[in-house]
Amino acid sequence: MKKSLAIAGSLDYINLSEVFQLLGTNSSTGILRVISRYNENPGIIYFLNGEPIDADCGPLTGLDAVFPLFGWIEGEFEFSLQSVKNKVVIKKNRMEIVLEAMKMLDDGIIVKQTPVYYDKNKGDGDSELPIVRGPLVDYMYVADEEDYRDGETVIHQGKHGDWSWVVLSGILEIRKETPKGQIPILRLGSGSFIGSIAAYQIKNTVRTYTVVTVGEVQLGVLDTQRLSLENAKFSRNLSMLIISLEKRLKQCANRLTDLLIKKTISDEPLKGKEPIIKQGENKEEAFIIDHGFAYITIKKDKGQAVLARLGDNDFVGKIPFLNMGHEPYSASVYASEDLKLKPLEIEELQKEYENLSTTTKNMIENNASIISALTMKLSE
Repeated sequence: MKKSLAIAGSLDYINLSEVFQLLGTNSSTGILRVISRYNENPGIIYFLNGEPIDADCGPLTGLDAVFPLFGWIEGEFEFSLQSVKNKVVIKKNRMEIVLEAMKMLDDGIIVKQTPVYYDKNKGDGDSELPIVRGPLVDYMYVADEEDYRDGETVIHQGKHGDWSWVVLSGILEIRKETPKGQIPILRLGSGSFIGSIAAYQIKNTVRTYTVVTVGEVQLGVLDTQRLSLENAKFSRNLSMLIISLEKRLKQCANRLTDLLIKKTISDEPLKGKEPIIKQGENKEEAFIIDHGFAYITIKKDKGQAVLARLGDNDFVGKIPFLNMGHEPYSASVYASEDLKLKPLEIEELQKEYENLSTTTKNMIENNASIISALTMKLSE
């Protein structure tokens, strides 16, 4: 069968409804392939003269396969011009499908395939717990598999440990131990990691939260030796970045716990100061703190609230491969009077990152997604 790739691109730039419109306008006949790094099965839609006539995605077929694809807002697509022999299974035209899909997205019937989404079950307090999922699992780094029943504790806060797991299936709940009992702060879904990549940089780490299963869960035990060998080759800048990222995560988790208990976040260090990076600014630089302190903050109804207090060897600014919902677009940076910064070589860091294993990149990305989820809760 002859085929010719006509268009391809990122769903971040052109969403599926726009792709449908484009194919319809050109009365295109061929096959549209949609790929998400959060779903192991691609979506395949067959078009005849600009109209979708059949589709499949894993076990789903027809319209049942098409509608979930509108929730794949991060991914890739490609359309090949080729003859289509499929029977007409889908009876609705493309405009009916697009309009119905948009309504289903608004109503929450279609789940958006993003790193962070919200659980429909209520968590502790009045708001829903965010669930963080990771990309597709790289089984090359999975040394063993473990099965857990509902309500089992996988990690105890305060215990030593440097084992790491990846969630193969099911949901885990992250809880902070406090004088008022366990406080749930978020949940982890498939592809997420338990245990931090920073543990391979700092030995004898202590678990900073308790992890409990929600329903039946299957975990993949990561190959510690392979990860340790890879981490040992990190440049000093990458090592500092990972440790600093872990510091942000821990501090954001502590701030959220305080907020859930005390209903407020302190802004004391910011009084009378102006930000060195203002939330929403389009700044491309990144820096390492050489001396003093920097405060990462978000806007609240009554001013700024501190997310993290960073010091020597921590980073501030934009890291191109980290989407953590902080500066410069979603948070501000305030400085102590004695703050000294030195530029971070972004291009060299980017090259090193691109050469990392899939699992190591996924672990770094997952930490950033967790920070983003915690920040979303803190900004509510």
